[in-house]
Amino acid sequence: MNWDNARYFLTLVRAGTLRAAAQQLGVDQATVGRRLQAFEAEIGGRLFLRTPQGYQLSESGAMLLADAERMEAAADAFSRKAAHSDRQLAGPVRIAATDTVAEAFVIPALAELSRRHPELEFTLLTGLSLSDVAAGEVDFAIRSLRPDKGEVLVRKLAAIDMSLYASPDYLARRGRPAPGDGFAGHELLMFPRDTVPRHWQRLCGESVDQARIALQANSQLTLRQAALAGMGIAMLSCFIADQDAGLERVWPDRVDPVDMWLVLHPDLQRVARVRAAIEAVAGCFATKKDAPSPGRGTSA
Repeated sequence: MNWDNARYFLTLVRAGTLRAAAQQLGVDQATVGRRLQAFEAEIGGRLFLRTPQGYQLSESGAMLLADAERMEAAADAFSRKAAHSDRQLAGPVRIAATDTVAEAFVIPALAELSRRHPELEFTLLTGLSLSDVAAGEVDFAIRSLRPDKGEVLVRKLAAIDMSLYASPDYLARRGRPAPGDGFAGHELLMFPRDTVPRHWQRLCGESVDQARIALQANSQLTLRQAALAGMGIAMLSCFIADQDAGLERVWPDRVDPVDMWLVLHPDLQRVARVRAAIEAVAGCFATKKDAPSPGRGTSA
């Protein structure tokens, strides 16, 4: 099998249409069509069924899919090793993290590292739907869930406290929720259920079954802003919320700790520029996560 033709085949499988595949590959639709014809001629069979909804795998195409994916994995491994063979502290480093972790830990670490090694070039992808380390989309990621599959290395960075916060205005209007009442009579600001499912069961040990969900958002910074606006109670990272004079802890003695994991592809563990970025970020976690917040003291 010609790997380049197989690459076009896999992109069309995932995209579903010539147009979408062409956009992902950075070519025109005619080029994708020619590559597909060449690949079908090479293997001597039809790979797709053309339908009004797009391109659907034929029986022959389905049989070849796993082989093409193995070729892709081997090609990716080859590219990673070739691209990261340089041991100089220069070149690109790609990182994925949530917005709050990026703000509090990753950016300060990278700022200091870039001052010492100005030839490093960083790409930082934020959001809860993090890029795939195993597939080589980023060099390493910082996640709150430990991966249970994929060929990756995992290192625990820290345990981060989270707690419940609301604005003084909200608490003056609604009062503090009574422990054991399941947040009855209160509005909660939540991550979507499929993003952090455990929060839809309990927050700081309290059932949420009597609460009204006033807002769902996939960004902690958005939830923080909604809490500041008095929309309700949000579960926020203490290292961010404790420094905000516009927020109060709802239950000062209750926290919900979350483990933070660094996830790295094994091929990159000895690459100098990636190791330097990892150690800078890990050092920032070690020095900042337990530092007292201004005017608040340490986390409960």
